[in-house]
Amino acid sequence: MADSKAAAIKAVDVALLGGGIAGVAIAEYLARHTNLSIQLLEQAPQLGCGSSGKLEGWFHTGALYSGQDDGQTFLNCVNGVEDLINRYTDYFAPRCNLQLRESAPGQFRPTIDPTVKGWFDPNPVYLIHPKRDAPEVQRSGLRGDRVQMELQLKRVLGRLERAYGQQFNWRSPTQSPCIAPSYEYLESYEGSICSLLTQPEKVQHYCQNFDQSYGLNNSDYALIQSLDCAMDTQAILRDLTASALAHGTAIATGITLHHLNTDRYGPVRINSVLYDDPQGDRHYLKAKVFIFAVGAGFESILSTLQVRAKLKRSRSTMIVAYPAVSDQNFVRMSTKNPYHFNHFLQRAVLPSPPNPLPYSMLANSGYSPDQEDAVSDIEPLLDSAERYFGAKNLYNRQLWSYDCVKTEFISEEEQKRRYSYWIESDRQSNYLCVLPGKFSFFPTVAVQTFQRLKTLLDFEERPPQTAIASAETYQTQAAQLVAPPYPHQLLSKMVPIHDSPS
Repeated sequence: MADSKAAAIKAVDVALLGGGIAGVAIAEYLARHTNLSIQLLEQAPQLGCGSSGKLEGWFHTGALYSGQDDGQTFLNCVNGVEDLINRYTDYFAPRCNLQLRESAPGQFRPTIDPTVKGWFDPNPVYLIHPKRDAPEVQRSGLRGDRVQMELQLKRVLGRLERAYGQQFNWRSPTQSPCIAPSYEYLESYEGSICSLLTQPEKVQHYCQNFDQSYGLNNSDYALIQSLDCAMDTQAILRDLTASALAHGTAIATGITLHHLNTDRYGPVRINSVLYDDPQGDRHYLKAKVFIFAVGAGFESILSTLQVRAKLKRSRSTMIVAYPAVSDQNFVRMSTKNPYHFNHFLQRAVLPSPPNPLPYSMLANSGYSPDQEDAVSDIEPLLDSAERYFGAKNLYNRQLWSYDCVKTEFISEEEQKRRYSYWIESDRQSNYLCVLPGKFSFFPTVAVQTFQRLKTLLDFEERPPQTAIASAETYQTQAAQLVAPPYPHQLLSKMVPIHDSPS
C-alpha cells in the first residue's frame, strides 16, 4: 500500500545533506557570501556526531605529509592555511587566532596568536624524525631503510623550511593579504637549511625512553617545530553554525531520509528529497542544487547518482587519557608504520567543574581498512605509549579507547591515496558530492565548493564582510545543535580523580 502521509513542501536554492564539518562549513560560507536560501539536513540528533567529533583535533598545516614522495597533499595543507587566513581570520576574529605576523622587517609568516583563546592552541606540534641509528632502522638492519629514512628527512626539512621557515614572505602587496608558496617553490628545497630545528627537553626525554625500551643507546633525532597544533573542533563547529544561522541558514537534525526523487531520463538530476523530522512529520524539500557532504552512507548515494568514484572506509584507534600524560604535542614520523605515534594535549569544558579538563589524545597516525572482523589496533598503540611515558605512568590514569572511522576518496592507484578533499560535480546535473578528507580542510572545501557552485547556479555574490555581531546571539542555539566531541562524552562519565603531574 502506498504511503499517503501528508508532506510539507519547501523550496530552497541549496539543500545540503550532511552535518559534519564539511556540511557546516559549506553552509556557513555560502550563507555569508551569497544571497542563496540554504537548508542543511543531518540524520544524527546533533551536528558533528560522526568522524568530525571523533578525531584527535589535529590541525594539519602539512607537517605529517611533508616527507611523502608526492608533494600534492602537503601543498593542499599549505593552501589550506592561506584559505583560512584570507577567508576566516578577519571575520571570526579573534576566535580564528591563526594570522600573519611579522617575523622580520617586512617578512610575514603564519602564526598562532598566543594571547587569544581561540580555535588553535599556540603549543606547537613537534616532529620527531628518526635518523639512521633509530630503533626501526637498527632492528631491520636493511641499508634501504636507512636510505629511505634519510631521503624522507631531507624532504621534510626542505619543504617545511620553504613553507614556514625564514625564506618565504606570506604577505602579498598586490593580491589577497596572504599568499602561500607555489608548488614549484616548495619543491626547490635543495640545499635549504632548516631554521625550524629545535631541542625541546621533554620531547628529547620521551625519545630517550623510547630508545631505552628497546635496549638501545640514545639515538639521534631531528626535532622540528611545526605550525601544526591542537584545535578546538567543538568551538569551530559552534562558531560556524552560529554564523550560518545568523545569515539565514535553516538547520534540521535528527531527520530520517526516505528517498531522493530524480529524473528518470537523461543525466541524473535531483528534483527533491523526502524526509521525516524527529516528530515524525514528513517534508518534501525541493532545491535548485543539492550538495552531499556525508561520510557514512556515501556509497549508496553515489550509486543513486551514478557517480564513478572509488571510496574507502578506514579506521584508526584513539586513546583518551585523563589526566593528560604530557603537556607537549608531538608526532613520530617514521617510514615504518608500527613506529608511528602522536600525542595531543586537549582540554574539555564539561557541564560540571572543574573546567577545563586537560586530557591526552593518543593515536598512531595510521588508518587500516574498516572490516567487521578486524582486530582493534589498541595493543600496538598501548605498547608505543608505554615506551614513551612508562607503563606505570600511563596506567595510573583513566583510559578509554575507541575507533574513528572515516570515508575518503582514493585514486586508481592505492599507493597514491588522497588524504585531502574531493569534490565531484557534473555541469549537466544539479548536485555536488564532497568529502573533506580531514577536518583541517574545512576552509578549502568551503571555498572550492563555492567556486564549483558557480558552474551550476547563478547567484549574487556578496562582497567580503567584517564580523557580524548578531552571530553572537545564535551561540546558544549553536551550542545545542553541535554535539560535544566524543572524548568529552567519555570524560563526562569518569569517576572523580585528582590531577597528577605529567
